[in-house]
Amino acid sequence: MLTKRRICVSIPIVNTQSANDKLESILANIDRAIQKGADIVECRFDFLKDFDQIDHYIKILSRYKDQCIYTLRPVNEGGHFSNDHNKRVNILQKLIEAKPFFVDIEYELVSKNDELADYLENNNSRILVSWHDFAKTPPQNELLAIINRMRVYSPYLKIVTKAININDSITMLKLYQSVDTHVNLVAFAMGEAGTISRILCTIIGDSPFTYASLDTPIAPGQLSIDQMKVFEKLFESKLI
Repeated sequence: MLTKRRICVSIPIVNTQSANDKLESILANIDRAIQKGADIVECRFDFLKDFDQIDHYIKILSRYKDQCIYTLRPVNEGGHFSNDHNKRVNILQKLIEAKPFFVDIEYELVSKNDELADYLENNNSRILVSWHDFAKTPPQNELLAIINRMRVYSPYLKIVTKAININDSITMLKLYQSVDTHVNLVAFAMGEAGTISRILCTIIGDSPFTYASLDTPIAPGQLSIDQMKVFEKLFESKLI
């Protein structure tokens, strides 16, 4: 089982005017997230506009790789990477070769790309297989069926849906009662009605971690790490 974690802070990896500024600002944000109490940092490479210096980025970020999730989310999965499919797979392979804590790879991609699936298996890669529904929260039985298909590729799974109402958050939290101990599940809902599931997934659920932003949210319903730490302290002190 994955060691219990608490908060993963998502950091956009962005292009700026100067090559030095790029790295300094990114490293400063990672350091600030860790100082604020982040256990894991998600490096969102899909925020980059060009990838000419991707090898340099990976090398510089290697000092943090043991506590980093590398993500290259495409537009159709709620991210910003809009380049062609083959280029994304090539960049993902570079991220995998860097051997961070995890590389986040969408179920939609790995389930339809046998070559990538074989590559992951042959390299004994640590991947977080993710699945998103940006329109709704399907019924629990459908979600469990998706989880069972996802676990073929990794025991570490992330499943995120859109909460239309509070019942959708409850549906996501109930998933933790229905998966076996061999699955390390990160499950919560997006949107305002999903915020409570982001808070409770590590408290009443068995999620190894939840996600937060450093400052401005980069996902609907995402809280900042400062807000998450307040909730954490409240639960620890039994004030709520």
